[in-house]
Amino acid sequence: MDIRTKLIFALVVVSLGSMFVLGLVVSPRVEGYIRGGSLDRLDQVAEAKSESLRWIIAGWRDGTDLVASRTQLRANTAEYARTRSPGTADRIRTILSDALVASRSAVLLEVYGTDRRSIAAAQRRTPVPAIDPDAPPPPPGDAVYAGVRVAGGLPQVTFLAPMSDQGQTVGTLVAVFEAPELLHLVASHYGLGDTGETLILAEDGTSGLRTLHPTRHDESGNQGVSLPDGPDGLGRLALSDSATALAGGVTDYRGEEVWAATRRVPDTGWGLVVKMDRAEGLQPVVEFNAWLRQAAIILSAFAIVVGLGLGLRFALPIHALAAVANRIRGGDMGARANAEREDEVGLLARTFNEMADDLERRMAQLHEFRRFFDVAIDMMCLAGTDGYFKLLNPAFERELGWTREELLERPFLDFVHPDDVEKTVQEVARLAEGIPTISFENRYRCKDGRYKHLRWTSHPEGDLLYAIAHVVEGA
Repeated sequence: MDIRTKLIFALVVVSLGSMFVLGLVVSPRVEGYIRGGSLDRLDQVAEAKSESLRWIIAGWRDGTDLVASRTQLRANTAEYARTRSPGTADRIRTILSDALVASRSAVLLEVYGTDRRSIAAAQRRTPVPAIDPDAPPPPPGDAVYAGVRVAGGLPQVTFLAPMSDQGQTVGTLVAVFEAPELLHLVASHYGLGDTGETLILAEDGTSGLRTLHPTRHDESGNQGVSLPDGPDGLGRLALSDSATALAGGVTDYRGEEVWAATRRVPDTGWGLVVKMDRAEGLQPVVEFNAWLRQAAIILSAFAIVVGLGLGLRFALPIHALAAVANRIRGGDMGARANAEREDEVGLLARTFNEMADDLERRMAQLHEFRRFFDVAIDMMCLAGTDGYFKLLNPAFERELGWTREELLERPFLDFVHPDDVEKTVQEVARLAEGIPTISFENRYRCKDGRYKHLRWTSHPEGDLLYAIAHVVEGA
């Protein structure tokens, strides 16, 4: 079998084998990259929506605290506790009505006395909820979350705020807020594809989990769906104390395997889930594998064409040239290619030999420069306008006592005497403008705590500074 046939055969085998190996090696990596990228995107979306949810909850809490802090409300509540006067209750109701009008989302404001009985209320579109008489009153301080329910298709969130007058607890404010903001938050599917969605979960009162809103894939339009329970279920993971990202093996309420990122919402005990179907996430991998098969066929045909053209003319000479290159790379700087051919390969060999001659000369010059750099008595360096040394000769270690690593990893201003820092900064700024330094002195701290006076000469080149420092003896 001649070289051309061998080359054609080898190219076809290599192309098909490479594509096969590429499929085995790259496809899992592509899947991993896509999975990792999708999880990162889901995690970013979950963090952004979790932050928005925290702001929404903080707004409800602040609104409750604002009403509870009204002086007239607290004073009238304290008076009612003493007198049980219907007129006082009417004044409390008027204050609550005014606050309700001023609020955009509150649907109920109600004041309870220390006996856990209602004193007065102002409401719209919702029945008055009673406080459990056996439940402990909220602790002194800010308003606290007290529960959520879904009424008329909208989540309604309840907060309790303690009320005190002259240091004495006089009652509790109950505030119920409608939460269309939650629906707006989960309605946005930006960045989640055709199957992705956001879920906000809460305990349903029977040790189960339910969403506080309709879901994207629930065609019945129910107010929410229940999630499968269990310690490793998607809902329980969302209610755990730490944020987590899930790659597979987790199913949603439809039984579909999903990728998801979860967050636990502080204070409320809710869970936030941002998810997408695994099948949709892996669709690019399916498309990549199909492209890989097509590329294998095209590459095989191309290998045949290339092999026909290169088999006899270039295979062996290029192999010989590569062998010479390997010898040079191995340290044999005197190796040269056979340049007797009068064709393109010969021209390539002669050009290669010229480059090898130039490389040999440059290596010799580099060795001489490195030797000069290393044995120089003065301190020679290459620094950047970013404030860090880039290259140092051994004189720095000898004069200052610091190791090269210690000098390279810290800004060089860390070693300058505090009284010389300002003028050093000004000099570096001049160098950054392209103005060379003829003679500049400052003091550098040695590792033993002493300072040495250095006289610098420096020349800027772009963002780099070529500098030489001479120790000023007796300074």
